[in-house]
Amino acid sequence: MDIYRDYFNREELVRTLSQTPYTPGQLGALGIFESVPLSSTVFAVEIEAKDAGRVLTAKPRGAPRQRQASDQRSVVTFAVTDQYGDEDSVMADEVLNARSGIAGAKDVIESRRASKMAKLRRTVDRTHEVLRMNRLLSPASTEFGSAASGVVIAVQTDATKTRKEIFDKIRLPINAAMDGQPYRNIIVLCSDGYWSDMMGNKEFRETFVNWEAATALRAGIGAGGQDTTPPMPYGDVLWQWYRGTSDCKIPDNEARAVPIGASELAWQAFAPNNTMESVGAGAMGQPYYVGAKALTDSQGTIGWEMSIVSHCRMVWGRPGAVIPITKA
Repeated sequence: MDIYRDYFNREELVRTLSQTPYTPGQLGALGIFESVPLSSTVFAVEIEAKDAGRVLTAKPRGAPRQRQASDQRSVVTFAVTDQYGDEDSVMADEVLNARSGIAGAKDVIESRRASKMAKLRRTVDRTHEVLRMNRLLSPASTEFGSAASGVVIAVQTDATKTRKEIFDKIRLPINAAMDGQPYRNIIVLCSDGYWSDMMGNKEFRETFVNWEAATALRAGIGAGGQDTTPPMPYGDVLWQWYRGTSDCKIPDNEARAVPIGASELAWQAFAPNNTMESVGAGAMGQPYYVGAKALTDSQGTIGWEMSIVSHCRMVWGRPGAVIPITKA
């Protein structure tokens, strides 16, 4: 048995990948983007004609009925040709004591492989979240129309009629943009500065204190102890601090309101890998593809290179349903 080759075949790498914790990021965890596996490098969306019904006019009894016009549907396509990939390696010197196949060799090799694979997966997960954020901040497209106009909700001022502002400037525009399509709720993702001022707002602060205490009683922990602040209900919408990074964040002192629990709001489309093993009848795109190859020189195999790749594209279907919010 080739102890090293057996540990770096495709099946072993896929098994290791499946055991690696998924790090979705907040947008991924919210489920706003619907995952779509593709059988090619083209993502097609069928657009149905808007039809809220019509008002019929009175006709004499027995007169011919009015005829409903046939719906005209259209299909828009998006190329999914961008590739996002990373690689790492496990070298012979890293598992020096395992080269003779002594007891514990399996554990050493699997530990190094799992550590490197976890790092590769985190890289792709983070990349997916950055792509989702980029689409959230720039939802407009030629195919689906322009983005919504920004609104101002001065949460830093206690005199602001916050609940009325939320209804007028967030809920009503999103209802109009959804055009009758159902959704579960609205969430407002806040930048550091916007959330800080929200916490300083008298109405919001009192609500937050009461909500935090209730959460602690129900769950046995305080909301402040969570890695991600749970969404907090206020003004008939949910509010959440988006814990961003330098390359993935809500712009400073801004927020974004978006519906959740809606179908066909946004998609993350995954195309198949560009290898012979990943094409053919029934092959569907996956979020991750992994592989490995031996690193050799004239002395023999000196290590194994592992790689991960993703072919994806984020598409926003209702640009008008994303409301940019500033505080002044």
